[in-house]
Amino acid sequence: MNKVIAWIIGLLFAGFASQSGAETFNYAPLNRTLGRVVNAQGRVDYEAVKTDADFQAFVDQIAQISPDTHPSLFSSRADSLAFWINAYNACVLAGVSKAYPISSVTEIAPAFGFFKIYRFVVGERRFTLDQIEHEIIRPQFADPRIHAAINCAAVGCPRLLNEAFIPDKLDDQLNSVMRDMIRSPMHVQINRETRVVSLSAIFDWFSSDFTSYVQAREAGETVLDYISLFLSKDDTQYLQNHPDLKIVFLDYDWSLNNQ
Repeated sequence: MNKVIAWIIGLLFAGFASQSGAETFNYAPLNRTLGRVVNAQGRVDYEAVKTDADFQAFVDQIAQISPDTHPSLFSSRADSLAFWINAYNACVLAGVSKAYPISSVTEIAPAFGFFKIYRFVVGERRFTLDQIEHEIIRPQFADPRIHAAINCAAVGCPRLLNEAFIPDKLDDQLNSVMRDMIRSPMHVQINRETRVVSLSAIFDWFSSDFTSYVQAREAGETVLDYISLFLSKDDTQYLQNHPDLKIVFLDYDWSLNNQ
């Protein structure tokens, strides 16, 4: 009987992890999945996602639990932000793997309906991806680094991290993914001969997120001022010495980020 009771208790708390006796949300299933299905370049094995038991367990978990339904599990800002980043990325993986094989998320529904129309259950509520991004993550947390963390399953998007975002190391993870994005020629190109800086369209679409951040901290005024926070010292110095550089935005590649 004692073994049965212990087994039942184990099931009840399968979605939680313990740190110093406190219940916290458990990202271990997602972490294992990402380690298996995402390579170092951020490319995804969507066929493997379809049958990954850990991934299904995580999707089932976020369908029932969120910062709204279980606030005691999300006592800090980092707890909540990590949850919503991971939830967004998991919803994208779930939606794309269900439709796979495809060559782009734009094939799932017209007019970017995958982001605007399709709904996913998180914390017993139904959200579109746009609602998670534009009504929760962006306005509630006001952190431009999320644009390097959430992944839209496109080649033009910053690479998907092959591990879950964890509250205890979230700040380091966000700095790392934003630094990787800004130092990648896929997203930022500085041509000193033509004096042209070519940027990912993300810096155009969400320019106010980046400018508001540096302005609020008196760290500058422009998107280039934000980018300078993560460039090499040499590139940062170059931008500071050449305030008249021309900015152009790169075409966004919506091809699927599959392996």
